[in-house]
Amino acid sequence: MSIQTLMTQIKRLEREISIIDKKIAAEKVKESKALDKISKSQKRIESTKSTASLKSAIREYESASKDLAKAKDGQAKLSKQLSDKSDTLVSKKNNLVKAQAKDREKHQKEIEKLQKEALDAQQIKVQQLIRNSTSFSEKEYDVFISHASEDKKSFVEPLARALQEGGITTWYDTDQIGWGQSIRSSIDAGLIKSRFCIVVLSQHFLDKYWTNYELNGIFQKDANTQESVILPIWHNVTKDEIQKRNLSITDTLAMNTALTTIDEIVSALQKLLEPNEER
Repeated sequence: MSIQTLMTQIKRLEREISIIDKKIAAEKVKESKALDKISKSQKRIESTKSTASLKSAIREYESASKDLAKAKDGQAKLSKQLSDKSDTLVSKKNNLVKAQAKDREKHQKEIEKLQKEALDAQQIKVQQLIRNSTSFSEKEYDVFISHASEDKKSFVEPLARALQEGGITTWYDTDQIGWGQSIRSSIDAGLIKSRFCIVVLSQHFLDKYWTNYELNGIFQKDANTQESVILPIWHNVTKDEIQKRNLSITDTLAMNTALTTIDEIVSALQKLLEPNEER
């Protein structure tokens, strides 16, 4: 049953329950009035000394008793209807929750499929560009920094500035992507024009679409170059947490911000950038 149909049925049941509640309230008013009449007629029966008045009081008592019985019977029937409607409403709401969960799952799968198709198409483009890119000696940047924006303030911004101060030409999104420019195209160009790729792995990085897009591009670049280009840095994350999301990256020797300073990272990269005969 569709979500729209269930929602329509639920609204109808809620209206019906509301009507039944009002009817029960009306029957309770009738019950109260009947009880009041019974009480008054009983007092008349006890106090009257006239035969005519006694007969009138008895008739009033009997009429009120019938009204009371009718009101109670009406409440009993309405309460049964209310119980049945309430049970049906609970069942419909449960079915709606299940249908909505199923629909969300279907929608999420469709989104993931579209994202994967977009990533696959973009990676083919990146791979083609990488194959046609220039040699290491002609690269525009020494290093590309892939990171999550949540880690900028705590680590990435100081790292980027330290690299630049250390004479290392750095592709850093804050400096390279201008207002109105395509983020995807800028990232692709930065990857192609960079010799090495620093990957700042954190929980934020593992959870985001753009960072995973960059990582896929970096893997493509690494697969199509003779020298390994991936330089992982673990930032406030454990090996187990990374392995749950990406086994490949944990196979590459990484630096850890809990054990290594920014100056040490800069120094290590400076050595990597030295000509082979100087290493």
